[in-house]
Amino acid sequence: MKRVVFAVIGLTVAAYFSVQWGHSSSSPSVALPAETLELVRHTEYPTYYAHVNGVRIAYQEFGKPQDDAVLLVMGLGGQLIHWEDSFVFSLVEQGYRVIRFDNRDSGWSSKFHQQGAPGAFTLLKYKLGLPLGAPYRLDDMADDAIALLDHLGIEQAHIAGISMGGMIAQLMAAHHPERVTTLTSIMSTSSDPDLPSGTLQPSLENLDGMSRTEVIVSRAQFAQQIDGDVAELSTQAWQQRMTRSYDRAHYPDGTARQLWAIADSGDRVDLLKQIKLPTLVVHGTADNLIPLQAGQHTAELITDSKFVALEGMGHFIDSQNEPLLIDEMLDLYAQHSVVKQPESHAAPAVLSMR
Repeated sequence: MKRVVFAVIGLTVAAYFSVQWGHSSSSPSVALPAETLELVRHTEYPTYYAHVNGVRIAYQEFGKPQDDAVLLVMGLGGQLIHWEDSFVFSLVEQGYRVIRFDNRDSGWSSKFHQQGAPGAFTLLKYKLGLPLGAPYRLDDMADDAIALLDHLGIEQAHIAGISMGGMIAQLMAAHHPERVTTLTSIMSTSSDPDLPSGTLQPSLENLDGMSRTEVIVSRAQFAQQIDGDVAELSTQAWQQRMTRSYDRAHYPDGTARQLWAIADSGDRVDLLKQIKLPTLVVHGTADNLIPLQAGQHTAELITDSKFVALEGMGHFIDSQNEPLLIDEMLDLYAQHSVVKQPESHAAPAVLSMR
């Protein structure tokens, strides 16, 4: 069944790595270089599993168990690997224990195969203002993240989320403030329907007839449309990224259900007004998927939050803005340290793969 495009009124519901899963409706026009069809060389880190909240969550952790914890929450259709290793280790090197994980219905976490994907009837119900009947909502995904902290024996953590992950992080801060030391909401939104939509709308179309090569090329093309004004990745570099993503977990139905969850969860305007935690809101000035105004509005709603606009950054953390973002996060964390965490059962090691 052809998956619908949720061009949600006043809200771009796409998240950071809709680029990983969405694609333009036109056919790929660039041939994928033969060498990128091979498994992309990378460092693979141990992945663990937590059976929590009725689902299996795949996660990786880095740093010392006794250090303050940072939980990184990925966006729509994204995988834990989309938090760049450089980003993770920049935090670890400053003395933080960092956890990144696959949300439900993405990566190596539980898939809701039996639930199907949203269709035309779902879009009709949305237009009529009716409940959409999503198999889960963003609240459930926030509960997954809290349950992962429980599994790891972490009482309190710095929470950072990107796009849909920012929405999830906001819900964690609103519903579980005792578990959240600080909140960092990156290129995300309050989902207020009065906010402007992005100039570029993502789509979730039927990928069944597309080959692996066509999907990878198409995703790379879309990525280059949303990566901002200062990103320096070549077409081949984007294709290599998409190759790794595709080969690790290609699951567009899960992305469609996550989008369904966003659309069925409503806005968080009133909830954001209740957050009293130290909060950093970051947005790129060149984000054409979730506009700058969405980040500004989020910051306006959260008491005493700090808003940072990163020049030229799109819906992707580019190498120029990554250190600026990390510096802002570290400054926030330094002001709000937590009690050292108990020892974890996991002991990550490094494995090299080709």
